[in-house]
Order: sequence, then C-alpha cells, then structure tokens
Amino acid sequence: MYNIMKTDNELFLEFVNGNKKAFEIIMERYMKRAYYMAYGYLGDEELAMDISQNAFMKVYKENKRFDNRFKFSTWFFTILRNMCLNAIKKRKIHRECQLDKKLSVKNEVDLKIDMSEAISRLNRKERELIKLKYYDGFSYEEISEMLEIPIGTVMSGMFYAKKHLKVVLTEMDNNGS
Repeated sequence: MYNIMKTDNELFLEFVNGNKKAFEIIMERYMKRAYYMAYGYLGDEELAMDISQNAFMKVYKENKRFDNRFKFSTWFFTILRNMCLNAIKKRKIHRECQLDKKLSVKNEVDLKIDMSEAISRLNRKERELIKLKYYDGFSYEEISEMLEIPIGTVMSGMFYAKKHLKVVLTEMDNNGS
C-alpha cells in the first residue's frame, strides 16, 4: 500500500535498485494512457498495444539511462512517442495521427463539424501539439520536455495551431463539409 503513495520517480528508483513490484505499479499507472497515446498516433489497436508494451520493455531494459532529476512520465512518454513515430515510418504512413475521438461543435445552423477531420488538415507539427495538449492532456512544460523545444516555442506553436484550426473549421463550415 505504501508504494501506491510514492511518486513515479521514487518507484522507478526502487525498481532500479531491485524492487520488481515497483515497476509493476508504474505499469499499472501508465498502461492505459500509454495505449491511448499510441492509438492516437497509430490508429491501430493491435499495433498500439504492441508499441505500448514494447515501450515498457525498453524502459525496463534501459532503466539505468533514466535521470532522476527529471520526471519519469516525460521520459517514458518521449520513448513511447519516438517508438510510435518509428512505427509510422516503418509502415510508410503519411498521416501521423488518426484520432478516434471525435469532437463536434455547432455552427450557426447547428451543423456538427468533425474535429478529427479538421485536425487532420493541419500540418504535422500543429497536429502533434493539439494532440499532445488536448487529447493526451500534457502540460506546456511536459510538451516542451518531450519535444526538446523551449516552452515559449510550444506556446507560440499552440497559438498558431489553434488559429489555423479555427480557419480550417470556418472553411469546413462554409463549404458544408
């Protein structure tokens, strides 16, 4: 029970020092979110599960590479993200994201707009920022660490991504798509 109250970093340090149960707790904490993140990138349930599990195996094997001064979650999700991007390259998928969750908004005549389609019309970087922030729930700071770019770049990128998304939504509304 006391392990459940520990931070991810504390648990991971225990795992590195030989406590296998600590790694199981970390897996329980992260498995579902890892799967959904991978699925958001890949759009394939089976591949998302495989990549999620492989990310845990990589963390397990390369545990000595973790720098405890940083957050475990950022390190783990960066590994997972990179594995997803590699899988996309291997499959020669041109679209980075196929988001399953669809959000609808009402326009002046109460038509629903398919948010996933609008997001797919953004460029790759804009899609990634929108996905990491609004679908995966990462903070600007976490996104900054994961993408290894300054937080100001994340914030300005998000500003322009939302601005572009608004233009796309307006175009879709005007075209009736």
